[in-house]
Amino acid sequence: MIGLIAFQLFWIDSLVTANEERFRKDVLEALNNVASKLEKHEAIAAYNKLRVLNSTPGLEEGQQRSKQMVKRQFKPRMELSNQGNQQALMFFDTVQFGDELQLVVNFSSGTQGLFFQKNPFIVEEGVDDQLKKKDIEIKELEEQLARISRKYELTFDVVKDLMVPGRSLMSRFNPHQLDSLLSVELTYKGIDIEYDYGVIAPRLNRFIMITNEHKQEELGASELKAGLFPNDVFGNDSYIVIDFPEKKNFLINKIWSSLASSGFLVFVILFCFGYSIRTIVHQKKISEMKNDFINNMTHELKTPISTVSLAVEALNDKEIENSNLKNKYLKVINDENKRLGEQVEKVLQIAAIDRKDYNLKEEMIMMNEVVREAAEHISVQIEQRGGRINLVENAKIDTVKGDRTHLTNIVHNLLDNANKYSPEAPNITLRTEYAEDQFNLTVQDKGVGMNREQQKHIFEKFYRVPTGNLHDVKGFGLGLAYVQNMVEAHGGKVDVDSEPGRGSKFSITLPIANET
Repeated sequence: MIGLIAFQLFWIDSLVTANEERFRKDVLEALNNVASKLEKHEAIAAYNKLRVLNSTPGLEEGQQRSKQMVKRQFKPRMELSNQGNQQALMFFDTVQFGDELQLVVNFSSGTQGLFFQKNPFIVEEGVDDQLKKKDIEIKELEEQLARISRKYELTFDVVKDLMVPGRSLMSRFNPHQLDSLLSVELTYKGIDIEYDYGVIAPRLNRFIMITNEHKQEELGASELKAGLFPNDVFGNDSYIVIDFPEKKNFLINKIWSSLASSGFLVFVILFCFGYSIRTIVHQKKISEMKNDFINNMTHELKTPISTVSLAVEALNDKEIENSNLKNKYLKVINDENKRLGEQVEKVLQIAAIDRKDYNLKEEMIMMNEVVREAAEHISVQIEQRGGRINLVENAKIDTVKGDRTHLTNIVHNLLDNANKYSPEAPNITLRTEYAEDQFNLTVQDKGVGMNREQQKHIFEKFYRVPTGNLHDVKGFGLGLAYVQNMVEAHGGKVDVDSEPGRGSKFSITLPIANET
């Protein structure tokens, strides 16, 4: 049992751990996707800006006019160089005009320039003459060159801003866009619970954006975070961090069916184990009671049988001729035979009651009369022990519909128990009362009494209350079981109130018969 429960707990722990890891992986993927999309949106914005620059009015027309003179189109190059302790972004190109003239375009992180130079591969002789011939063409290109200069300058600014942003982090994304992207990504991952998030700049040692000011400590300690704009040339250590206040409940709900089924199986196993133990203990107890019953029954049956045998043996003695002595032995045989029949009848009655195999011969019965007869019948035994029986008839209405034999046996059994469990001179009180269409009978003694645990079992078959050093209490342990079954068969109920050393009080309630 312990092994099975331990295995179930281990399996549940493994399931919870796996779900936590899956949740962490999904959240990190969602955060990285958000960071990647923000970076793509920034690149798209820069690309759209370049497209606007390339479509500047008048530039295309000037390019067409200079097409014959310009040997090739611009093919800019961009390089990184070290200047002192800092890195600089350099952007330059060379444009060939005709065979003799070159236009050099040079921009860097702090400087920019646009100037002509001679083609190094052209011989210096005759350059002045050639330049004079090109004066007209150069004047026509001045306007075009100015546009080219502005285009390079703007293009350089766009590329520089994209590669080495000089803007603040908050200006690089829209908070509403970030919130929307985060919501979409988490929903796609199946995470639909409340969350708090923020953007941290470690160098500034503060949140530059946060959705809940009261959650700074939780967000600062959260492991669920991803870097923003990870592809910046010179790096960017800011990151987005998220926290889920209802994470534990969310994970439990995810595996609720598995936990419930596992818990149900553990419960079933425990229930079956407990029920089995209870059944074994109960069966052991019944077995012990049945053994006691068999021993008592054997003793109860052997006593009259032995007495009858002795009486018969005496009657067979030819020396006994006195008629009075014969009559005495015959009376003993008759009494013992009746006693034997009564004992057998008790066993048969309880068996019939168990099977509900009994027929009540119902009639109108005056219960005061039944109680009075029972008291007179047992008074001889009580007086022989130096005791007394008190009869209090307060029931003015005592008509009950039932079986006289069984109702008489009920009263006899209660009086017999009161007599047997009174170790000294019995003092028994019978009281009849009428209240609310009920006939009430109480049988109270001042005997050994019972504790609460014993009172729970006295109506069970074969159960007998321990009497300590008192060994003369005989019986099968069937009397009170018979009383309870027959009282309930007549539509009534029986209760007991007892304390050790102070005696017991049995109360029987039967419905009054309606006279029609």
